[in-house]
Amino acid sequence: MAARKHHYVPQCYLKLFSVSHKKIPQLTVFDRERKKVYKAGIDNVAAQRDFNAIDVEGMDADAFEKSMSGFETQLADALQRIVAARSFANEEDRAFLLNLVGLTAMRNPRLRETIRSGHEQVARLIMDQVLSSKEMYESQVKKVREAGGLPESNKTSYEEMKRFVEGGQYELTLDNTFQVGQEMRVFDKILPLIFQRGWILLRAPENSSGFITSDHPFCLFWTDPKRRGGFYPPGLGLRGTEIRFTISPRLALVGAFELKNGEVDVSEEGVAGINGGVIALAEAQVYARDQNFHYAMQPDEPLQKASRLITDKRFLLHRAEEE
Repeated sequence: MAARKHHYVPQCYLKLFSVSHKKIPQLTVFDRERKKVYKAGIDNVAAQRDFNAIDVEGMDADAFEKSMSGFETQLADALQRIVAARSFANEEDRAFLLNLVGLTAMRNPRLRETIRSGHEQVARLIMDQVLSSKEMYESQVKKVREAGGLPESNKTSYEEMKRFVEGGQYELTLDNTFQVGQEMRVFDKILPLIFQRGWILLRAPENSSGFITSDHPFCLFWTDPKRRGGFYPPGLGLRGTEIRFTISPRLALVGAFELKNGEVDVSEEGVAGINGGVIALAEAQVYARDQNFHYAMQPDEPLQKASRLITDKRFLLHRAEEE
């Protein structure tokens, strides 16, 4: 039987932030929606039913999921080598890592909902135009019926359709195959922008509480804190922006067009700042090995303990809209 639970954040990546537990490694989950902290296996987080399912003639529904599994097998080896070496000097391993950064940027439930809601807004505008008059509506119905898009048995009147649309009790959905296809086409276009950035590997101190991750590990910010939260969101192709991506409790990445590739050791304050960005852009859940990490969501604030996060109103009531 085809697997139905598909991860949009790879398990091989989540495993790096986990602790051993029987057969399935476990994460400490800080859940915004449930307002709880609990343990969960890496197989039960950052996943959605049929997220990668496709409906293409001559192909299995899980064909794309299987292809992603093949990539993730190679990715797992590359991540393990980077973590062991505390370096991403190996070009092939760095390429796998940057592909992961791009995939998490383009393939996540938040972006899918953004695309879906955008299509819905356009559809509602079109329906308003079609229903601007009875003549317009009947003319459009006739064209659709002649094109074979509407059966003769459908006799919905102008008045009935107008009441339905004005009632707003409907939601437009997008075919999953369309979503997957769009994501991969856009991924091919944005990947060069990721490779064009300079990347700094950040190494946490040996005694550090460590970096954390989330169900939305791709973090894009304006480099200048004063521009964050403003009217104009940062874009992948814009200068003056930085991508942050944690790799393991000991390693993280920062990428910007103004940087050159390098590796630096950071302080515990630096670790806390990166963790604050992860928390700000998490969709619903933050993941860590335990409850011992630090975070700081503002450049000048004291280090905050992980135990405070689940009661921190900035985490519970707000998600920064930086994408």
